[in-house]
Amino acid sequence: MKKIIFYILVFLFCLPTQAQQRFFGVIQDADGYTNVRDTSGTVIGKLLDNHVFVDWDAQKNHEEWHSVEYGTETGITKTCPNGNTHAREIHKSRIRYLADLPQLKKQPQSTDNHLIYANDTLTVEIGFQDFNLQRHAFVYDLETGFVRSIDGCSDLIGIDNNIPHKEYASITVKYPAGILEFPTAFITHLYEPNQNNVVVALGKGNTLFISTQNSDGTGGYYAVWTVENYRVKSLFVLHDF
Repeated sequence: MKKIIFYILVFLFCLPTQAQQRFFGVIQDADGYTNVRDTSGTVIGKLLDNHVFVDWDAQKNHEEWHSVEYGTETGITKTCPNGNTHAREIHKSRIRYLADLPQLKKQPQSTDNHLIYANDTLTVEIGFQDFNLQRHAFVYDLETGFVRSIDGCSDLIGIDNNIPHKEYASITVKYPAGILEFPTAFITHLYEPNQNNVVVALGKGNTLFISTQNSDGTGGYYAVWTVENYRVKSLFVLHDF
């Protein structure tokens, strides 16, 4: 199964950004949720509106039921090695892909280290910075020399056990009533951000999704943040092995 997912991820990284977002969906249902089922068709739970998931059957339009993978509604969810996700089935009619949602446009004043996306009422700013070795604590594998942990975290994403070059500095959402600064926990240990593959999409209500594709060339991953009522609700990270 891991090999299959790995090859899917390699394929996804070769697609244009908008095409990649068609593998990430959210629930948008008149009832505010949709049922999720096991492979026998038994209802075993539900997904609420604006809950981000990966649709592994996104290209199988002929199939009524799609296999999806999702994590908790709030907090931080990562696929392997943590494995804190669920694989279930939902009806394709309940899926809305990020690519099909209204999106904020990238602004011309964006730079390599500071991206700006905006519409008439919202502005999302994403900052990147060089990884400063002096500000972090490392643990190395004595035999291979690979990095095993940074600042106590061994679930290293985007670097394939090497020293990072770049990291997120900040993510900010400016809205009519104030400014939201992302908590540090939602942007740390996500390395080698890619400034060219970012999508900021609008969900139902005061909800927006920030989706990025990141990699150092081998340790590729996707990160999708959900902001609801101008609070960071969740982070879904999908990465290879």
